[in-house]
Amino acid sequence: MKNKVRWLTLALLMGVLVGLFAAPRPVPLVAQTQNLLANPGFEEPYNDGVANGWAAWYEDSGDLCNTKPSDWNFVCRPSWGPEYDYNHFGLVRNGLSQHVGAQYITWHAGVYQTVNVPPGSRVRFTVWGYSRAANEQPPAPSYTDWAPRMQVGIDPEGRGNWATGVIWSAENNVRDSWQQLSIEATAGESGKVTVFVSSQYRLVLPLAHMDSWWDDAVLEVVQPAATPTPVQPTAPPAPVMTSTPLPDGTVIHVVQPGDTLYGIAYEYGVDPEQIRQLNNLGSSNLIVVGQQLVIKQGQPAATPTPQPTEAAPQETPQGGGGETTPPPSGDLATVCVSAYNDRNGDMVMQPESEELLPNVSLTLEGPGGTVGSHVTDGLSEPFCFQNLQPGNYVLKQTPPPGYQPTGPAEWGIVLSAGQTTSLQLGYRRAEGAAEATAAAPATPASEQSEGQAQQEDTVTRLLGIVLRVSGIIALVLALLVAGLFLAAQRGKGR
Repeated sequence: MKNKVRWLTLALLMGVLVGLFAAPRPVPLVAQTQNLLANPGFEEPYNDGVANGWAAWYEDSGDLCNTKPSDWNFVCRPSWGPEYDYNHFGLVRNGLSQHVGAQYITWHAGVYQTVNVPPGSRVRFTVWGYSRAANEQPPAPSYTDWAPRMQVGIDPEGRGNWATGVIWSAENNVRDSWQQLSIEATAGESGKVTVFVSSQYRLVLPLAHMDSWWDDAVLEVVQPAATPTPVQPTAPPAPVMTSTPLPDGTVIHVVQPGDTLYGIAYEYGVDPEQIRQLNNLGSSNLIVVGQQLVIKQGQPAATPTPQPTEAAPQETPQGGGGETTPPPSGDLATVCVSAYNDRNGDMVMQPESEELLPNVSLTLEGPGGTVGSHVTDGLSEPFCFQNLQPGNYVLKQTPPPGYQPTGPAEWGIVLSAGQTTSLQLGYRRAEGAAEATAAAPATPASEQSEGQAQQEDTVTRLLGIVLRVSGIIALVLALLVAGLFLAAQRGKGR
């Protein structure tokens, strides 16, 4: 009898243990968004200072890096390396970060990665960047006038060349804090894209520390490629800006999708600074699709001396004296301008969803000073500046409160005789400016996925704890029952 009791107690204990450790555990859900990048967190190993899966790129001004002209309008090769942030200055977000920087030299560089994606799919590249410029070590703050000009870019054809075909984001010049930069593009026919991160310290006196850090990158498909459907062929839309060859030899380039200032300069074999000066760009590299850029300035053609003929009698100009007859209308040029609400920020007006924008102040300046001004009313545009002499002009703009231009702050325009140039200027709500009926800003998909994963992981842990506590309680109760049973059996035996 005692053996049966022991075997029964042992079987009961085994059943409790099996139930405790073999109970099904909840499986955490996996986020639906797939990050297409290799080593998106810039973790080890590092090769020549660059995180595994990534490659370094940089712009090199050649001999200028040795002569170091005093205007510092040149860039040289920086250094790359892993950032461990041993002193906890906040230079990493998770694990390690990718550091790019140099001491006492101007530089323009970053890292890139080429990834296979379905042709025609819409992809978004997002990454966190941090920059700092000072002579002192951290945690001393950055100097205010040293802009890092952080950007991210996508080459839709995956060529892996920073100077060719890259669609760049706007510049971010915030220092001493992590900033999230993002850009979207549609993958081309090659079936791959290249993503870039970039910082540029140019035209500034070099400091002891001019650095950038990058962490937590994401490349995701936000819209699959559209299924082709047969459609009736239609004529392509007319370009926003048109130009005609200039008789004086001036070379004009109309900016195409994917063009960059440095890529255009390389294509024509000229210095990028020459393009900036001819187009009044200052130190900016920002250009937009449809913009006319002067590449080379020509020379005015000599006017041939007309030969008198008997068949063509000379007319006496009215007014007499030394007055000059004004040139015919065919020798003058026109600039027509309209402003619109560029809701999606693509710098192309969509008439069905993007309306004309009022209260934009426009001023056209020419060789002799201000030509004219206009404030848009959102109804009667485009407005045309007429009877303009051929030459170089600059269109300046002041958007209404709460808006910012999606293109350059100033437009350089070159006009030839008889030319009409049309500009459609886009503006969108500035960051932080709330619409009257706007709801609270939506959380980005990547942050939602991360938060959801953290919440699900917390629930999983709680369930596991509950199961284990329940198993322990069951085990204690089983031992108690077994002890009482054995005590009762012993009492009967006596």
